[in-house]
Amino acid sequence: MKSLSILIAEDEVMIRADLEEALTEAGHVICGSCCDGQTAIELARQFQPELVVMDITMPRMDGLEAARAMYQMDIPVVMVTANSQSSFLQRAENIHVYGYIIKPISERNLLATIQIAYARWQEFVKTRVELERTQKVLADQKQINHARSVIQDKFGISVQEAHQRLLKTAMNHQMTLAEAAAMVLKK
Repeated sequence: MKSLSILIAEDEVMIRADLEEALTEAGHVICGSCCDGQTAIELARQFQPELVVMDITMPRMDGLEAARAMYQMDIPVVMVTANSQSSFLQRAENIHVYGYIIKPISERNLLATIQIAYARWQEFVKTRVELERTQKVLADQKQINHARSVIQDKFGISVQEAHQRLLKTAMNHQMTLAEAAAMVLKK
C-alpha cells in the first residue's frame, strides 16, 4: 500500500499515541493529531489529509459529526470506537464512513481497514468522476439535439442538413459542437 497522509482525532492520549506509532511504522505520514472533532475539521482544512482515523466519542464535536464534514471535504474516514451499538453503526453508514474498528485496536486490523477503506474511497471517486463525465456528455447531447431541432424548424431542412449547419458553425468559430449548440440556442 502506498504511504498516506493521515490525520488522527482521538481524545484518549495513549490510544492516539499508539495509532500514530503504528501508522508511522507502516510508512504513513501523520499530518495532524488532535483530541476533538472541531479541531479535526480545522486540521483537515489546513492539511488536506488523504484519510482520517477518528474516534466517535470526543469533546466539542463527536467523530460522526466531524466525519460528515470530512465527507463534504472529500476526505475518507475510518472510525475507531468502543461503541458497537447499532445506532452508531447506522449513523456511520449514513455519513459515508469507509471503515469502522472496534477498540481495542490491533495493528493488523487497523492497517487492513485503512488499506481497504482507501481503496473503496478511490473507487468511489473514480465512479463519481465517471458519472459527472457521463452527465456532461448527456447534457451536451441534449443541447446539440435541441439546437438541431431549432435550426431544422427555422430553415425547414432535414436533420442531417441542420447537423451540417451546426457543425459548420462550430468549425467557423473554432468551438465544440456543444458550445455551438449553446450559441445557437441563445440567439
